[in-house]
Amino acid sequence: MKNFVTAVALLIGLTFSAHAETFLSVSDIHFDPFADPSLVPKLEAANVAQWPAILASSSTTTFSTYGSDVNDPLLRSAVAEMKTQLPKPAFVLISGDFLAHKFQQKYQQYATDKSQTAYTAFVTKTVAYVASVLRDAFPHVRIYPTLGNNDSDCGDYAVAPNSIFLANFRDIWSPAVDSRSFVRRFPTGGYYHADVPGVRNLRIIAINTNFFSTDYKNPCGKPGPDAGLQELRWLDDELRLARDEHKRVWLLFHIPPGMDVYDTMEYGGSCPGVKAQTFWKDQYQEPYLRITANHRATIRGSFAGHTHQDEFRIANGAFIHITPSISPVFGNNPAFEIVHINENAEVLDYTAHHLPNVTAPWAREYAFDEAYGQRRYDTASLAAIDSAMHDNTTMRTQFFTFMAAGAPKSAADALASWQGYACGFRMLTASSFMTCYCPASTSAPPH
Repeated sequence: MKNFVTAVALLIGLTFSAHAETFLSVSDIHFDPFADPSLVPKLEAANVAQWPAILASSSTTTFSTYGSDVNDPLLRSAVAEMKTQLPKPAFVLISGDFLAHKFQQKYQQYATDKSQTAYTAFVTKTVAYVASVLRDAFPHVRIYPTLGNNDSDCGDYAVAPNSIFLANFRDIWSPAVDSRSFVRRFPTGGYYHADVPGVRNLRIIAINTNFFSTDYKNPCGKPGPDAGLQELRWLDDELRLARDEHKRVWLLFHIPPGMDVYDTMEYGGSCPGVKAQTFWKDQYQEPYLRITANHRATIRGSFAGHTHQDEFRIANGAFIHITPSISPVFGNNPAFEIVHINENAEVLDYTAHHLPNVTAPWAREYAFDEAYGQRRYDTASLAAIDSAMHDNTTMRTQFFTFMAAGAPKSAADALASWQGYACGFRMLTASSFMTCYCPASTSAPPH
């Protein structure tokens, strides 16, 4: 009997260790309050507590579809499905881009008060509305957001350090984040750290990668020290602190380092003269890679968004998991992911849920372990998938179908450029990408 009790206890312990916690990973919501232009004057005049009733009064009840960002019916459907699939997540990660594309232009087109003060107020209410939808669905759950390039009251890729927008964003999300670092640090530059309750020694360091982007500008900020370099110094200090406190770190950001494969394939020309485009400027990527290499033992992985695709990068021996978007604006199906981790903050598996053809019902798309036969989500499993993709056409087709969350045209477009994407998964600099994609011995991409 004693041996039986011991065996049961071990089994329970192994089960707990295998799946210590489960959380939601969400990205690129891109909520569009202008989807029904007739409501904009009412939204302008109302406080955010009145927005649900105003938006529900719209004559449009169908989901926004391919080529458009997220309207209220799609937002509420997505969050309802998240709650159905995982009613009580351990926490929620949001990899940025809460606001719709061309937000400023649409506001100027439809709003009655076109002043900057009114615009900042409308941006703030939009962020607050999205936050309220998520917090109502997941009360008492920690939600960890980061900024996307569209999240600003100054335009795309234009968030200003020490701005009213950052302070307002902090005030909206503080109750859900529950981090002193978020309260004190976020208003200065849009970055912070937070320790995750229930997961032993896990610390999330959320960084604002807009400052590093090749598209970043600062038309609304005041002259001062380089915001990107200041952030990198902060990151290095944070990683040293985490090491000294024996923390396991996940980095959370919107724009990943490495290659902008889509722009490179679409606009960069052909071998041997491809113009390779990176997401970040070299002056930030190079020190970032040095810093993260120095802290490889502390960093367990990263979560990002921005590409709207379900994909990955490998950087300095750690994974960067890119979560697909809720927005179908670029032709992909809306999707989110449920991620399983063990007590050591190692990712074991995830399940993707998507909305095929942007039409109800939502469906379970795939689970990582079932699709790829890998027992863990880490650099070894991703390297194995990347290697198999070169010779296994079935695996390749499957990967790029999942990459677009099952949208046929987007999957076919990406599959047609699979060699470029395969190089981009591993090669983070323009020179290494070119060596991979355009080998010196041939003018054609590798096969």
